[in-house]
Amino acid sequence: MRVYIPATLEDLAACTAGAWRPQLGYAVTELLLEIAASEDPDEVAEMARDVAATASVIDGGSPRRVVIVADLARAEAEEAPDLHPAAVRLTEAVMPDAVACAFLDEPEATDDVTAAVAGDAEALDRLEERDLLWFDASELAHLDV
Repeated sequence: MRVYIPATLEDLAACTAGAWRPQLGYAVTELLLEIAASEDPDEVAEMARDVAATASVIDGGSPRRVVIVADLARAEAEEAPDLHPAAVRLTEAVMPDAVACAFLDEPEATDDVTAAVAGDAEALDRLEERDLLWFDASELAHLDV
């Protein structure tokens, strides 16, 4: 199961250094598939990724949206529909070889993140229009963030 995990900038190096233990992620769950307006699996996966990106700044306090993507066994990610249609509780540490890639905002997004978290609807709109940058797992430990 591909899981989109809300993260912070510090987690980018931590997830490749050893046993990283996030508690919550987002995935294309049965419930999300049932309620999604799109039947395109890529679009539904982007929805899960975007929820994780928002959670990284709202719940995680990251100054930029950060999502670490991991491929986990179903036993390592239990669906949590009580939290969100795409939510999964992570039951195990995320090992470095499970990390596929990461998405994060460019540094220029920091002001919009701060303003959006403070309730600025226009900043939130600007964030939603920004593309998240993609990085391969091999790059994460060496990013200068």
